[in-house]
Amino acid sequence: MSTFVIDEEVEELGHGGQGGICVQGGADGASAVDGVGEGDDDASAATSNPRLGAGEATPPMPKGQGMPEGQGSPAASVVAPVRQLTPPPDTAKYLDADYDGEPVHYRLVNDVVGPTTPPGLAARELDEAEELLFGSAEEPPSYAEAEKDAHWRQAMEEEMNAIMENGTWELVEPPPSCRPISLKWVYKVKRDELGEVVRHKARLVARGFVQREGVDFNEVFASVARMESVRLLLALAATRAWNVHHMDVKSAFLNRDLKEEVYVNQSPGYVVNSQGHRVLRLRKALYGLRQAPRAWNQKLDTVLKEMEFKRCESEHALYTRRAEHGQLVVGVYVDDLVITGASKKEIEAFKAQMKKTFRMSDLGLLTYYLGIEVEQRKDGITLCQSSYARKLLERSGMGECRPNKTPMEEKLKLSKDSKAGKVDATSYRSIVGGLRYLVHTRPDLAFAVGYVSRFMAEPRKDH
Repeated sequence: MSTFVIDEEVEELGHGGQGGICVQGGADGASAVDGVGEGDDDASAATSNPRLGAGEATPPMPKGQGMPEGQGSPAASVVAPVRQLTPPPDTAKYLDADYDGEPVHYRLVNDVVGPTTPPGLAARELDEAEELLFGSAEEPPSYAEAEKDAHWRQAMEEEMNAIMENGTWELVEPPPSCRPISLKWVYKVKRDELGEVVRHKARLVARGFVQREGVDFNEVFASVARMESVRLLLALAATRAWNVHHMDVKSAFLNRDLKEEVYVNQSPGYVVNSQGHRVLRLRKALYGLRQAPRAWNQKLDTVLKEMEFKRCESEHALYTRRAEHGQLVVGVYVDDLVITGASKKEIEAFKAQMKKTFRMSDLGLLTYYLGIEVEQRKDGITLCQSSYARKLLERSGMGECRPNKTPMEEKLKLSKDSKAGKVDATSYRSIVGGLRYLVHTRPDLAFAVGYVSRFMAEPRKDH
């Protein structure tokens, strides 16, 4: 069975591959929301639920049905039953290519993410459904929506051109017992450090979650530069007055030949006329495949070593090369390259080499990297996460709070044995995790963040 999340106006927010929440039952279709009887009194159920409009009912639950004991909001003393809604009149438009005919049920947002205002936290404002990250007004959930916008059509054409130029696949007849992997489009707007949209990016992704380890892939690990290594690289550049440059590899995962035999369906919107029954055999990796990161990492490692770079023994995502005009250092984070060195001539020569090997974007001097704003001046390099910190405050309901010079109350004593009321553990962990990332540029917060990190197992109001 499948479950759709419904907002106040019975608005569908996605299914399976379309960016929403989909709860799948087991092989027999059983789950916590199955078993709703037919012919229930819809009028009385709708009256008892203030979020439901006319004709939108919450059927009563059969005996013994509901969420398992101990799950749900930590503050709840009684486990609420799983409520369901009468489906909207037109449900066909809500179903994507993954729908296999299983029963479809609809649920309320609050039944999925918890009460509107978890105890001990600021009030949650949900003016728009995309604030729950179910979708975005700027990022279409499906190809049918994206093809209506010129920006997304251009982005998809760029992605398909890159795939075809790369010789990523070939169209073949499906072999016996072939189980092709389906494809989907994923849309993302790229923003700068000020939050302005600078690029519309469309990515064709394989649904690699159906792949089987040992059959369809073996190795999946790919190393990336640790944040400590990136900070060390920037510190080295600052002390030696080096400029730090930034490059991005376009469609990085498409550059590595596949060793395994992998078949995928033709991409949505680009099915060859009269050959819809044929499948695509992948010659090179595609985003979404389990082995794609590993394949790209091996390809880049081979290319850099051919350029006479040496990989750091203690940090496999850092490469160095000693040349006639000085040392060149390259940090790798998936498809982002951070480049610094003593000679501008060596840096420009390296950029030219990379552009001949891959389709690259030269982003110039480094200004924004992994949520960190970088300002390069003559007297040094400054790192800042002001935009990230503002978003974290807004997400925590503290967007209008007043600043304080001390990150925590002096001589504060907290205990795991606190008797204060429980708070939503998921929200608490999310906020603390965000603060831990903020510590990379705000070491003055380290002690306070480390202190509250001790209570993530069972957070209380005083934590």
